[in-house]
Amino acid sequence: MFYYALVFDGFVSLWFPCSRRSPQRERITSTTRRNGARRRYGGLNKFHGQHALRERARKLDQGILIIRFEMPYHIWCGGCNSMIAKGVRFNAEKKQVGNYYSTKIWSFTMKAPCCKNEIVIQTDPKNTEYVIISGAQKKTEDFDVEDAETLLLPADEDRDKLADPMYRLEHQEEDLRKKKEAEPVLVRLQRLSDSRHSDDYALNRSLRDRLRSQKKRVAEEKKSARKMGLGVRLLPPSAEDAAAAASVKFASKFEKSRKDKRAAIKAASIFPESSSSASKGKLDLAMKRRTINPTVASALMAGRAKPSSWQSAGSTSSRTRMPVLAARK
Repeated sequence: MFYYALVFDGFVSLWFPCSRRSPQRERITSTTRRNGARRRYGGLNKFHGQHALRERARKLDQGILIIRFEMPYHIWCGGCNSMIAKGVRFNAEKKQVGNYYSTKIWSFTMKAPCCKNEIVIQTDPKNTEYVIISGAQKKTEDFDVEDAETLLLPADEDRDKLADPMYRLEHQEEDLRKKKEAEPVLVRLQRLSDSRHSDDYALNRSLRDRLRSQKKRVAEEKKSARKMGLGVRLLPPSAEDAAAAASVKFASKFEKSRKDKRAAIKAASIFPESSSSASKGKLDLAMKRRTINPTVASALMAGRAKPSSWQSAGSTSSRTRMPVLAARK
């Protein structure tokens, strides 16, 4: 138990007790609480009803974790020979397949987006790279050092040999020889750079002229967009845009009829017609069809029969039904 004092103007005005725990004791207490909760609820996952990683941990009992894997280099798919570019990401199954001394070797299994072909890639701690096991092939990209205007890095064997003093001396002589061969090219490049950047005033003037013309063009494009009521700036017309606009096909008659039917369905009532009224209408229609005699109807339309004869003829049987013609006055 510790006591803290409040001091005002050099005088102790109040003493009050305070308990202070060490950080080690706090860690022991928190660990005890966690262990008690684990024994009581069976762990956090059982208490919450799901794993903290959710769907990513659905195969965790098999030692597999779902991660986002990024392709380290360009590859050819083994299923459809399509190229999968470097940087494409996959939902891959990560699992340990071995050890290289104390470093774990991980395996990543994923599906190709083009043909759902299974691709397996493993880590290689010895050579610090990724190795394709199955399902794909690494794309080899060869280039000429002179055409690319770059430097060729020494191989691993050459880097190991540089520890030898005699080999390093020979290597320095080779570097001097390459320097003499590349010196004329470097001199020409330096002269070209000096000729381009010697007149600072002319360079600044050309840049300012280009900026003025660009500002005028942007202002005209914004003005034309405001006239059309658009909120974005229109780019200048091009042949590609004209070809794309000409290839647009508008809706056909089938599409128009489909839209009309859809509109009629939406405009109709959502309440269906009652079964009693529908059956009554069908019954009335059947009775009318049974009572109408085609011969009497045609005679009535021609003016050779009276409506009374139509009704009497309709009441007779179908075998003895004969039209009763009325004599004209």
